[in-house]
Amino acid sequence: MRDDRRQIQTAVLGSVDSQEPLVLPLEAIELDAFRKRYQGQSFWCGTWLDGCGRQLTTKLYVDRACHFAHHPDPGGLPHVCGRRSRGVGSADHLYVRSAAAAWLAGRGEQATFEYTRADGAPIGSVVDVRWRHGALRVHLDRAVTPVWDDGVEPVLGTMVPVDRDTLIRRWYVHRIRLDSVGTARHVQIGTEAFARPVEWFALDECQMTERGLSTPAVEKIVQARAAPRPSLWSPGKARKVPEPEARAQALLRRLVYARRIESVPVVKQVCADIEDLTGVDEELQEQLEAAVRHARVWLAEQDEARRRLFDSLDTAVEEQKPGQVRRLLLRVNATAAEDRTDAESAVYERASTYFNSLDDLTRDAVEAEADTEKEAHKAAARVRSVLQRLRGYDAYTPDLRSQVGELVRSATLAGELLTRGEARRVEVWKKREARGPQEQLGVARRYWIRRSCPRCNAQQGKDCVLVEGPNSGKPRKNGHNERLQLELDERKAAQKKARQQVKARQEVEAAAEPAPEVPGHEARPTRPFQERPQSGREGRARAARMNAAARLHHQVPRGDWYRMLCPRCHAGPGKLCENDDRVGPSAKRQLPHDERLRRVLQSDDRRGPGEQQEGTRDKRQHQATPPARAKVRPPRPRRREREPQETAGTAARTWHAREVTCPKCQARPNSPCTPHGPHHERVEWAKEFTRKLWG
Repeated sequence: MRDDRRQIQTAVLGSVDSQEPLVLPLEAIELDAFRKRYQGQSFWCGTWLDGCGRQLTTKLYVDRACHFAHHPDPGGLPHVCGRRSRGVGSADHLYVRSAAAAWLAGRGEQATFEYTRADGAPIGSVVDVRWRHGALRVHLDRAVTPVWDDGVEPVLGTMVPVDRDTLIRRWYVHRIRLDSVGTARHVQIGTEAFARPVEWFALDECQMTERGLSTPAVEKIVQARAAPRPSLWSPGKARKVPEPEARAQALLRRLVYARRIESVPVVKQVCADIEDLTGVDEELQEQLEAAVRHARVWLAEQDEARRRLFDSLDTAVEEQKPGQVRRLLLRVNATAAEDRTDAESAVYERASTYFNSLDDLTRDAVEAEADTEKEAHKAAARVRSVLQRLRGYDAYTPDLRSQVGELVRSATLAGELLTRGEARRVEVWKKREARGPQEQLGVARRYWIRRSCPRCNAQQGKDCVLVEGPNSGKPRKNGHNERLQLELDERKAAQKKARQQVKARQEVEAAAEPAPEVPGHEARPTRPFQERPQSGREGRARAARMNAAARLHHQVPRGDWYRMLCPRCHAGPGKLCENDDRVGPSAKRQLPHDERLRRVLQSDDRRGPGEQQEGTRDKRQHQATPPARAKVRPPRPRRREREPQETAGTAARTWHAREVTCPKCQARPNSPCTPHGPHHERVEWAKEFTRKLWG
């Protein structure tokens, strides 16, 4: 016998014939507590573990897993043990015995246990549990094929297959698994039914009934089966159908159901029943014959698929591919568990013998490969789900960061399970993620809809459409940034032009103002005066006063704003100025043009009596021959109140977010944003109005 260096993780406590199992902790810190707990007791490679019967000791390691080890031979050579299974699950049959004994004892039953070794199966593959009112046979691996009709209810391990016909015929089957909790193994009982996932329960939640072992899931399945089916007929008078026709309709429905669940034996039985049916009319007979013809074609396809399945299994055994053998055995047990030919049975036996002869390390590697393959299939399903959610996007925005990250991670795990189209779409999103998220520009739809899109070629008045992905050509949620950027560029150009015009007018006005005259006796040589730059509070106050003096709407009373014609936009008296420089949210300006206000300031009727007298006096002083004193003009009567004029708001105000249209969700003024608001773009839009209003 060759030297087997696999690490031993289980043992029995006290003696070589003990049935009290132990699992050694893998970590060094846990092993210290384990040694203190079992100080003074011995560990054995027991006979109920199919061991050699020698005493074991514990090995503590920091850089690898701790494990049991045999004492060396007296000659100093390492001991050779023929124990077949040494992993954590190698003592599961003893844990099943302990859990079942405690469970039945709590119900007043005393059980006997037997570790069946049929057909050369290793010890621990099957555990028979018998008591006065029942019996169970626990299959922990696939070494022994379950028998369903011998009076002993089978309970299958997680890796023991069951075909769908058995699930349909028996309604459900029970499964068992053992979970590691610390250094112990806890038993869980599951119930599996056709088209339903396995539901797991603790052993204390299970009961023994007349039907046998029962879980909460069994009660639901039995109630669903026992409940009467709802009638499909109306409450009116039902038409009487002859018995052969009613039987023919029932057989057709049963044939459709059998093909849907891919049950070959049921399809064959229904076809035979249809061929034996007589007494139906000619039209229904044609329907039955057509259904049988299609069923025969389907059966031929299933036979060909079954032949290819067994050929693949035989090839995998010859090439010694344990992972492929495992997958094909599962398919054979699920689809071809019954009515096997002698050749098929021989192939299945060779495959089962080959897989059962694998050592624990190879089996662990195969199981790890199966788990990886299962995770890859789950990752591929997640990739398809995320791609389905991303069908309505052709740009990577910040709110898609989490979904794109999940897509990239799942695609890495899925590997070759993705189709070419799915792989191409994943690569597109990877490139977009590498470029970084693209912020959506904040421009209201009513502005950018008036332009054509340079990216998707959408015409004026038409929404943008997706240009990439499987949904290309369908409407897009927002406009493309290229289309919105055109609107922003035009706004910036208009604002720059307006600033240049204001600056040019100010320069012209400064050049047109006459220099103040200085009397001759006060004339003195002028020298350049350099004003000291002011800073701090005084500088800010002076700048504020200069800005206030520059605002003409502060110098003209509000009632005179619209008294005269506007020389710029030609708005008539009492009418608002046109918003030609896009200051404010509407087509009319919040304030009149400076040209209009300047005309009001320069009009003669704006001067009062004091101003007229002062002007006359100044004029008289410059005349050589003073004329006769002019009569003083009587004071002007007080102007009567005018009618209320159209206005766009007060000049001294601040725009709030609720008073403007939201450029993101198009919420009207005094309406809340949806779904959550107010949006940041709406607040910034109101601030922009306020800045334009105050200059």
